[in-house]
Amino acid sequence: MPSGPGHAKQGDDKPIAAVERALQVLSAFRIAPRLTLSELSSHTGLFKSTLLRILATLERNGYVTRLSDGQYRVGGIVYELGSGYAASFDLSEIIKPALADLSRLTGESSAFYVRAGSQRQCVFRVESSQAVRHVIDAGQIIDLDGAATSQLLRRHETDAMRPNASIDYASLCVSTSGIGDSQTASVGAPIFGTSGFVGVINVSGPVNRFTAPIASSCLAVLALVARKVTTSLGGFQA
Repeated sequence: MPSGPGHAKQGDDKPIAAVERALQVLSAFRIAPRLTLSELSSHTGLFKSTLLRILATLERNGYVTRLSDGQYRVGGIVYELGSGYAASFDLSEIIKPALADLSRLTGESSAFYVRAGSQRQCVFRVESSQAVRHVIDAGQIIDLDGAATSQLLRRHETDAMRPNASIDYASLCVSTSGIGDSQTASVGAPIFGTSGFVGVINVSGPVNRFTAPIASSCLAVLALVARKVTTSLGGFQA
C-alpha cells in the first residue's frame, strides 16, 4: 500500500458519507427553525429510515432536539458553536489568505473594498510582485468611479440578497478596463456573509497587461476564490 505525505493528503480529502448526510440534516434547519421528519426528508432527499438514525445520533450528542409535537429543531450545542464562531470571528483571517491566493494565481494586485459613505475604502491589500503595478494602500479611502469594484459596491448597496449556492459565480463578477483610471484594468466579485453583502474583492493591473484573454482568466480565478470566501462566511442562501 502506498504511503507518505501525498497518500495521507489524498485520504484526508476523501468525503465521509455519514458525516456529509449528518451535515445535510443540520443544514436543512437554515431553511426553517423547526422541521418535521417529512420536511427533513423533502429538504435533504434522505429516506425517513436513514433520517431517524441520523437524528437519533445528533440528538444524543446535543445537536438536535425532538419536540413534543414530533418536530425537530437544532440543539443547544449548535447555539454554543455559533456563539463561539461570533466571538472568534476575524474577517481578515478569511480575506487576507484569499487575496494572497489571488495575487499568486494571477500575478496581479488584489484587494478587498467596502463602501465608506459616498466613497470606498481599501481594507486589505496584497501587491503584485511585478515592477509595474496598480498601487493603493490598505486603509485608503477613494472616490467611487465607474470601475468594476465601484459598480459592485453601488449595485449591492440596494440589492444585498445572498445568492443561491447553485449560481455561476462568474455571472456576479464585473470586468472593466480604463474606466476611472485610464491606465488601470480590474475584475471584481461581490462577497456575501450570513447577513448579506459584505464587500468586494478585486484583481487590478495595468491596462496593457490586461488583454482580453488575461482579463477572462483573472475573472475565472476570481470567481472561484470569491465563491470559496462566500462559502466560508456562510453567504449562500439555503
